[in-house]
Amino acid sequence: MLPDKPSHIAIAGGGFSGVCAAVQLVRSTRAPLHITLIEPRNRVGLGLAYSTTDPDHRLNGPTWVHSIDPRDSGHFTRWCEQQGLFAADPQALLPDGSAFVRRADFGRYMESAFREHARWPSTQSTITHLQARVVDALKKGDSIEVVTDAGHALVCDMLIIATGNPPPRLQTPLDASLTAHPGVLENPLETQRLLEIPGEANVLIIGSSLMALDVLATLLRQGHTGKIVSISRRGLQPRPQAPSAGPLSPPPTVPVAPATATGRQMLDRILGPAPGFLTQPGVEPTLRAWIRALRQRIGEVQAQGVSWQSAFDELRDVVWRTWPLLPAAQKRRFLKKARTWYDVHRFRSPPQTQRLVQAAQAQGRIEFRAERIQSVAALEASGSLQVRFAPREGEGKANRCEAFEFIINCTGLDVLSRVSSSPFLSALMGKGWLTADECGIGFAVDENCQALSAKRTKQPAVRVIGPPTAGTFGDPLGAIFIAAQIYRILPDILSSLGASRSS
Repeated sequence: MLPDKPSHIAIAGGGFSGVCAAVQLVRSTRAPLHITLIEPRNRVGLGLAYSTTDPDHRLNGPTWVHSIDPRDSGHFTRWCEQQGLFAADPQALLPDGSAFVRRADFGRYMESAFREHARWPSTQSTITHLQARVVDALKKGDSIEVVTDAGHALVCDMLIIATGNPPPRLQTPLDASLTAHPGVLENPLETQRLLEIPGEANVLIIGSSLMALDVLATLLRQGHTGKIVSISRRGLQPRPQAPSAGPLSPPPTVPVAPATATGRQMLDRILGPAPGFLTQPGVEPTLRAWIRALRQRIGEVQAQGVSWQSAFDELRDVVWRTWPLLPAAQKRRFLKKARTWYDVHRFRSPPQTQRLVQAAQAQGRIEFRAERIQSVAALEASGSLQVRFAPREGEGKANRCEAFEFIINCTGLDVLSRVSSSPFLSALMGKGWLTADECGIGFAVDENCQALSAKRTKQPAVRVIGPPTAGTFGDPLGAIFIAAQIYRILPDILSSLGASRSS
């Protein structure tokens, strides 16, 4: 018999993390839940990544690693088939059977999943979207009162913080005042502003991440003829996806998942034990030891005719287990010395984008450089921006200057802005409900994502999920890894609420 009053969960944030948590909760619980998804946008499930409207912005992984329910890796693929996406977007489907669809379509999938689960008949659970922004939370006896900017005061049994990533912002040495300049795009996800850049303009892209490749795809599709320069500290670009086993015959009309990505194999691999090459007896967990072990493992698989991506993925999939084993000094060393190398191998470019950018680079339409900016000044006479670059090694002490009409900020996510741009997170840190992790890139949580207070006590009624836990777990940054993290902590969440989990 179901209890009269369902437990109430408030989720702050309605991007992928928030919607994924809500959907998995109602699919898993045996007791009724009432979930309020608090999101200021009028659409849920989009967040930063999936709010783009540009048709050249694609997921950087195939459809079978983007399911909202990690137990069913085909959930998103089947939705795409039902929507006729592979007929409407034939470029999405590759000859080997993998499919890299548009990010905007994944956003629509998330909205569809939200609507499908808004009322879940088997337990009478509900999910409601409250279009507002959380600004504070207060203790009310054993409950929590969540306050919004629209004046709502919601009393709930649990608060889940799913604020995702903050919007990109200009970072040092670029002065914040440059955001007012018409030629500076602080947020490259504002597609409309990209579309308004004149085709003959000289453009500087700061960064060479997947975000930068998306910007390049947008400019190239418009037939941009002006100079495009992409700079980063080391000049590295995202690596390509693993080579396919070859085209299928006859050519597929729908995606064909490999044997390792059917059912819940991906979930089992992520939640499984760390591979032996990372956990050798008597070997102390250090960054140097793991890099050495990874290189050796890559050599072993390549000798068998397997790509390096396979060995790297063995590490990537269990980072949430191995990262906490590293001493804090080793973690900080990784963030300073090795994170760029890790990221370009971890976050790989969609094949469609890879081909487009490589072709343009070969034609001399794009230039990638290893550069550092010293300063940027607006030239009043011409309206352009003068960029002063730091001297390269071997160039002496002379500074070089170049003028650009547009600067596009693709430096990635500034973790410090997560708190400074959010009155809600600032308020919780001020109360001591949240505290920074030991790396200073997110919030400290326990193994079940219970927020650790300033006194390092666990708070079962306050959970933090997704990217804000990166400092604790290392890499919950892709859809499948966020979904797996949520799945892993469901038993503890439901136990805290006095509910149980369905099989």
